[in-house]
Amino acid sequence: MKRIYLNKIFWIASLIIFLFSNLIAGDDAEKILRNIQKKYESWNDATISFTQQVLFAVTKSEQSFDGKLTVKKGNKYRIDLEQQLIITDGKIVWSVNKTNQQVMIDNYRDDPKSLTPEKMLTNIPKNYNAALLNREESGGKDIAVLKLLPKEGRSSFRSIKMWVDEDQSVLKKIQIIDASNNTITYAITSLLINSGVKESSFSYQPPNGFEVIDLR
Repeated sequence: MKRIYLNKIFWIASLIIFLFSNLIAGDDAEKILRNIQKKYESWNDATISFTQQVLFAVTKSEQSFDGKLTVKKGNKYRIDLEQQLIITDGKIVWSVNKTNQQVMIDNYRDDPKSLTPEKMLTNIPKNYNAALLNREESGGKDIAVLKLLPKEGRSSFRSIKMWVDEDQSVLKKIQIIDASNNTITYAITSLLINSGVKESSFSYQPPNGFEVIDLR
């Protein structure tokens, strides 16, 4: 059976963490990186609520759902979705299918292709070119609209578009075009920083009646 890897989960988490900063492209790249590093170093944990919308390129159908991302330094993640729960404490990964009442357990692996927040500070500046497209107003706030394109042809996504509140230096929305031309949009609805997330949030005990598939 296929082992659990967290590439897609990690790039969602990584983009959200990485982009909570004021981003301006071009000659200010080094300054931006320093600001991001400084901001990230002050974070120990974060809880982020979001809405995801997916537009499938082939069928033109749409899906949308709400989710919550909890992260803590040390490769600890928890993603709560309507039908799925994914948790890692940096050592073990639990992937829970709520509908089928099934839990897959595997060892955490540091996949070189995955984008964790710890890697993001070096991977994004090297692998993507950023451009400031325009500024727009939303709800009385100035929003900067930016676009990131991969420097190499082979990438998990074709492009990333971001809406950033320049006054608050926070990300409001991310829109991703993946390798299959599907459009995935994440709208950030709330953010809580350094709230003292408990370590127990990153462990899991399967309930009675759930099928457990242990791949370790």
